[in-house]
Amino acid sequence: MQLEKMAAADNPPWLHSALSQLRDLENHGRDVPGIGDLRISNQTASRARLALSVVNVIDLPAPVVSPVSGGSVSIIWSLGEKEVKFAFYSDGGSMYFTSADDEVVDEGPVNFAEPGIAAAALQWMLQPIR
Repeated sequence: MQLEKMAAADNPPWLHSALSQLRDLENHGRDVPGIGDLRISNQTASRARLALSVVNVIDLPAPVVSPVSGGSVSIIWSLGEKEVKFAFYSDGGSMYFTSADDEVVDEGPVNFAEPGIAAAALQWMLQPIR
């Protein structure tokens, strides 16, 4: 029920996809050949949900939500040659990375008290490459 409330009609269109992927990973994990079943912890999923809920950028493509070994998760938005990745680690840390043409442009900690940082990274992705 909480998923439906967060993905209400007045929220960005990509949010439902992101929350659904996150819920599936939290509940079922993902079997990766040669590595095993990757599951994300409840705490990591909660931090990722919180981050998704404060992103106020509407015109984004749906992100790809992927498990990382050790109970971590990454959320990646891609548009052309640009990419914005948010990584939520099982130890409680969170980072964002922006890249263009496979080179890191910017990185830093995700600070939930300053959601504008995440929005700025995603707005950067939407700007044309000059």
